[in-house]
Amino acid sequence: MPRRLATPPRGVVLVLGLGLLLASAAGLAFLGGSATLLSDKQRGNQLSDAASLSVAQWYAQSLNYQAYANRAIVANEVMIAQSLTALAWAKQANTLTRQAAAVGSFIPGLQTFSQWAAQAVQAAQLSTQAAVSAEIPLRSAYTRALQASQEAMHLAVNPFATQSLINEVIWSGDKRFFGQYLPTSDVSRFYRATRSYSGDERSLMAQHVTQELDRFTQGRGFDHRLYLLPTFTCIPTNLDRSFSKLIRRGATRLSDDYAQWETGDTLSVHQWFRRSRWNPTCRGHAETIPLGWGAAVARSFEHDGLTDSNGALAASASNPGASQQAQRGMTRTLGYLGLSGYRDLSEQDLQSRQSARYRIPVLVRLPTRNTQASTAVSDASLLGAPATLGTALWSLSVAVTEFVDTSRLGQPPTHLPSLFFPYWRAQLAEASPADQAAAIAIAHNRKEP
Repeated sequence: MPRRLATPPRGVVLVLGLGLLLASAAGLAFLGGSATLLSDKQRGNQLSDAASLSVAQWYAQSLNYQAYANRAIVANEVMIAQSLTALAWAKQANTLTRQAAAVGSFIPGLQTFSQWAAQAVQAAQLSTQAAVSAEIPLRSAYTRALQASQEAMHLAVNPFATQSLINEVIWSGDKRFFGQYLPTSDVSRFYRATRSYSGDERSLMAQHVTQELDRFTQGRGFDHRLYLLPTFTCIPTNLDRSFSKLIRRGATRLSDDYAQWETGDTLSVHQWFRRSRWNPTCRGHAETIPLGWGAAVARSFEHDGLTDSNGALAASASNPGASQQAQRGMTRTLGYLGLSGYRDLSEQDLQSRQSARYRIPVLVRLPTRNTQASTAVSDASLLGAPATLGTALWSLSVAVTEFVDTSRLGQPPTHLPSLFFPYWRAQLAEASPADQAAAIAIAHNRKEP
């Protein structure tokens, strides 16, 4: 017969087992909630990085587009000047060959050749004139279209569109999160950082255009001795005065009011003259035979006359006779709309241009009701990492748009920030104390419904 226990069991092991099971379940729930919370924190950090960097890249692309547009405007103005130069040069060649043909008509061996050359050059001038007359209005209209695209690009980069971009980036990643740029950001400052330059303010654009002109377009002149035409009107005192001179002058200029391009070419023979009746030595030379001339101007339909006192024909003053002939036969190409306006940084002083750097801090929040974690967490700081404050999970990221002279990497920069060089780029940066303070203030004052 089995022996009975003195004290029957009372279920203590079962109670301990149930308690251990409940503790394990609570631990697993806590661990699962913490893992979910950590995942939400990392997700918020990624979204805030993506939103701030997207805005900074958008700003950099906007500035680079305006820089490329300015460079395209400069390139088209240079092409207009070069086309007009080619027309004036062709007109000069035409007058020169026509005069050569007139002289060659008295020489039996050169008569046929000189006439053929004159006809060929005249045909080249007419074709050049037709091409230039069609090209200049199109290029001028294109520069106006580029200027209009700059204005459209500027209007697109406004504070409202910036907030819309932040929302789009965040919601495309996770619709549970919400984002905003902080009051400490440079969003409004960036929108006011550039402006349009027109009228008398286009001097910087004119300077860039002039700098890009090739040497032949800017000025094309020479002085050569004519060894086949010695001096006979005076007594030369050196080798240079022993022979007549062949002098060519030519230049292409933009008028002082930026309303027209003017170009002129002259070629003349100069002879030396005596100092006085009683002093027969050679003193100076003057134009005696104008050989060739050509001039052209591109202007708008409303622009009348040549208003530029510093024009291309003024540069030909050493050949006055040829300059007068060029003035009479000047080709006027209509349809040029004047030097285009453009956009550039609003402040052009050295200090303002050096500080042209735009910060975009973005604060992202996830309401705790949208999290899958039920774990209670304590307050934490917002020093660049996600944290929970109040009834939401928060994340702060900062990106900057800045000018980096990539043409001289590793060397001192040669260009100050401007909208003529497409060297704007975006990158992430550290949050400043002001950004952190603004983020904490928003987090404490935010009340989720």
